[in-house]
Amino acid sequence: MDELTTDEPDLNILPIVGMGGIDKTTLARNVFDDPYTIHHFDKRIWLTISQEYSSREILMCLLSDREDQVSNETLVELGQRLHKMLFGRRYLIVMDDMWSTGAWNDLKLFFPNIGNGSRVLVTTRLCNVAISLGSHNHYRVDFLDEDKSWNLLCQKTFGQEGCPYPELEEIGKNIAKKCNGLPLAIAVIGGLLANSNMRRDYWETVARNINSFSNLEDDEHCLKILSLSYNNLPIYLKPCFLYMRVFPEDYDIFALRLIKLWVAEGFLKPTPNKSLEDIAKEYLRDLIDRNLILIHSWTYRGKPKRCGIHDLLRDLCLRESQKEYFILVPKVQQLELSQLHRYNRPCLLCGSLFTVQMIDLSEVHVASQSTSFASLPVCNDCKKMYPNLTRLRLVRLKAFNEGDIEFLPPTKLRYLHMNYENESIVISPSAVLLLWNLQALSFGWDICKIVLPHEIWEMPQLRHLIVNQHVVLPDPTITQDSIVMQSLQTFSRIRNFRCTMDIIKRVPNLKKLKICYFGEDRSAEWSYYCLHNIARLPKLETLAFEITDFVSLKNITFPTSLKKLTLIYCSIPWEEMTIIGSLPNLELLQLHNKAVKGPEWSPKGNFFG
Repeated sequence: MDELTTDEPDLNILPIVGMGGIDKTTLARNVFDDPYTIHHFDKRIWLTISQEYSSREILMCLLSDREDQVSNETLVELGQRLHKMLFGRRYLIVMDDMWSTGAWNDLKLFFPNIGNGSRVLVTTRLCNVAISLGSHNHYRVDFLDEDKSWNLLCQKTFGQEGCPYPELEEIGKNIAKKCNGLPLAIAVIGGLLANSNMRRDYWETVARNINSFSNLEDDEHCLKILSLSYNNLPIYLKPCFLYMRVFPEDYDIFALRLIKLWVAEGFLKPTPNKSLEDIAKEYLRDLIDRNLILIHSWTYRGKPKRCGIHDLLRDLCLRESQKEYFILVPKVQQLELSQLHRYNRPCLLCGSLFTVQMIDLSEVHVASQSTSFASLPVCNDCKKMYPNLTRLRLVRLKAFNEGDIEFLPPTKLRYLHMNYENESIVISPSAVLLLWNLQALSFGWDICKIVLPHEIWEMPQLRHLIVNQHVVLPDPTITQDSIVMQSLQTFSRIRNFRCTMDIIKRVPNLKKLKICYFGEDRSAEWSYYCLHNIARLPKLETLAFEITDFVSLKNITFPTSLKKLTLIYCSIPWEEMTIIGSLPNLELLQLHNKAVKGPEWSPKGNFFG
């Protein structure tokens, strides 16, 4: 901390050096998030470099830009924008997990050095990288001593200091010692022992296994210890853990997205009276408790929001998935069809624009019981492959054209995400009917208006309709044989949605609903939309309204199950907020962009208490 905030005016590079799993990133994160650091620096940016890096992608991360926003800018132009953004500010930039000085050499000219005490903090496994950065000194993270190793093992195993089982203390200290002072190995073994029912014979087996690795090199020794935890996973958790290798190194994963992918993959064992999503959340919690998946951020309700996996654990995923022929990640152009039959879940990456190492998950497209396509746009090699991928299950497609959907083998698809660049897209009924097994359908691009056919109501397996722009959803055709969409949980950003009783009856288990109403094309009367019927959705937990003109809450009846409510625009009078304040289970109220009107609000009674 002293090195960061010293009076030295010049831009300083401060390397943190240590082997993988020794908590370099944890140390850097603690410094980065320290209140004094936040106060001292005008601008702080956290950046992960990884072994295979792209200077362009690094600059986009530093600028918080997306590829579509900067597609015409050169590397120099991006760098000049970064220089302008940082100039005059005292900044702290963390470059985590640097494997070579290449990234620094490409970017250092864009970091202004105007004598205001700015700093760049680098974490690396390699001493020669730290030396090459030209730093006067570097901080080496030491291995834990035996006492600290034992204390950490107790925390991870028992959730407390010290061992509450005297008969396990001696053998536990031996296990901690044999982890060679490496925090990651100790944490993962702690997660393993925590699920052992505290049996001495099991602890002795773990100790013998760790002792057998004592002559291996550090990285290999650590991987062997980590593999003990994988080998002892319940069989139903193994595919969920191995699936993490699909994501790029150091990738920040939305937990809800991961859950939807696991559901679509069919990894989950159904349990009576539990949704597949709830089961997936339990699996995720179990892997987190075992220290195999890391939580990066939390929701307001204390649930995992973003998660990831340590580099060494990803290496373990790579190794184990190759052993079990679980996932293959070649480029489409390099693929031999005979390879597909060797792997349970082959994962393909379109190589026309990206290498496997450079790919971002926003361009990862999963298919063939989990085959990944990266297409910007879909290349001819990918299109040629489609007829041979008859087991296609998950797909993410970027810059897709309407006609390209015809290339997708239909009935096996479970998860489909499409990005369109057009201003308006009409999905044909025949395309929807071919995707009758679909569980999750999502669209990207805010500029695009999506018009869905009536047949969307005839998809009994659909669980999530997720969009980032406005979707026009027609009223269903009402017949005696109308399908009740029992599995449907998410309707997101539906345009001018009518909550008639016929529609409400079709979606009895809806948990999340976001509706948009726009004055230029909605009916003049709010009664037309039957918003009072929302109260007839007994499982609804999340509700959002985006309304560009005035609406009275007296037109809406909320279900008592509601936990999160978001209002955007709306212009609701403050005095009507007592209606929301009376909701018994509401945990979060978000008000955005003139959601309410009036100079001030004076709550009365016990509302929001």
